[in-house]
Amino acid sequence: MRAPCAAALASLSVACLLAARCAMPGSGSSGEVSILSYNVKSLFDARDDGPEFAEFSVSAGRWSEASYRLRLANVAKAVLAAGKDGGPPGPDVACLVEIENGTVLEDLRAGTLALARYGFSAIAPANGGPFANALLSRLPILGLSSHALVAGGAGRPSGRAILEAELDAGGRSLVILVCHWKSRLGGERETEGERREAAALVRSIVGAHLASDPLAEVLVCGDFNEGPEEADRIAGAYPTAFVGLGSAGDEAAAPGAGPARPGAAPDWRSIPRLLVASRAGDARSREGEPVLFSPWNESGGYSYSYRGERSRLDGFLLSPGLADGAGLAYRGFSVVDESFLVSGSGDPIPWSTAASAGFSDHLPILLVLDLLPEGS
Repeated sequence: MRAPCAAALASLSVACLLAARCAMPGSGSSGEVSILSYNVKSLFDARDDGPEFAEFSVSAGRWSEASYRLRLANVAKAVLAAGKDGGPPGPDVACLVEIENGTVLEDLRAGTLALARYGFSAIAPANGGPFANALLSRLPILGLSSHALVAGGAGRPSGRAILEAELDAGGRSLVILVCHWKSRLGGERETEGERREAAALVRSIVGAHLASDPLAEVLVCGDFNEGPEEADRIAGAYPTAFVGLGSAGDEAAAPGAGPARPGAAPDWRSIPRLLVASRAGDARSREGEPVLFSPWNESGGYSYSYRGERSRLDGFLLSPGLADGAGLAYRGFSVVDESFLVSGSGDPIPWSTAASAGFSDHLPILLVLDLLPEGS
């Protein structure tokens, strides 16, 4: 892995000290690893530090310690709802998007999520943005990296750094990338370029792991602000960050593809994008380019709803090593849609500062991996 950044090292050293004081279950002792991805929606602390949004201003009387503590409790309730039988409540790993800082992460870890017994934590530098990507884990952290994104080619950090964590999953190395790509505010087409840049960075990171070990077990998760079917949804009107394997957009993006035939999608081969397969068996490395498996089509559902339009902005992407039925192997995927998280119409219940109630405009999603013995 790349050398961890200073901020990541600080987070790791604190987490290790905490773990040493806890009776931690053996990593992977249950034969499975459960991983949650959740955009918690603007989780700010009760201090006016500068990057928070106006509705969370303590000095203006819009935000308070009591409101902050209630939000921590609600986030914890959502995370713990994804628990499993026979162990501590909550998933083994919780990947969290839109956490303001390390203080907020620790207030979750040691406070409202204490029952989950997360002995390890990490958060990527915010790089001037209002919030960051973070991770809580019962599995030991072996290494950390933070990968800064550059906004729109302008040479400035976007504040959406990718957190990379290597975890010890029962003696196996599991690499997780926690992402939060550019939102659609400002127009879907107008903001797509920044999502493509994020996809290109993910492709580069995953590609480096697969070049070293074609069966490296790498998981990408978070809020991508577009679903794996995005190219089809817009009928190929412009190049998207994701392109489905075997789609017309894939043909246009495929390395070494010949000239586009009449009526085919425009030739976007020079634009780096991320190839996504809808079947586990199709995950592979194609001419040096990773093809990652998205389990959305196998499960159905959605994680986000805006003005009546439901979408799959949050997701997991699995490397070939997680989709090959050996070692750490894909078992299942689901949306955490407990009744307290959704309205009567089935939409996520977002947090309302005015009402001091709600959770997030995103639903948590859960991935379960089997930890299989060698030679199985």
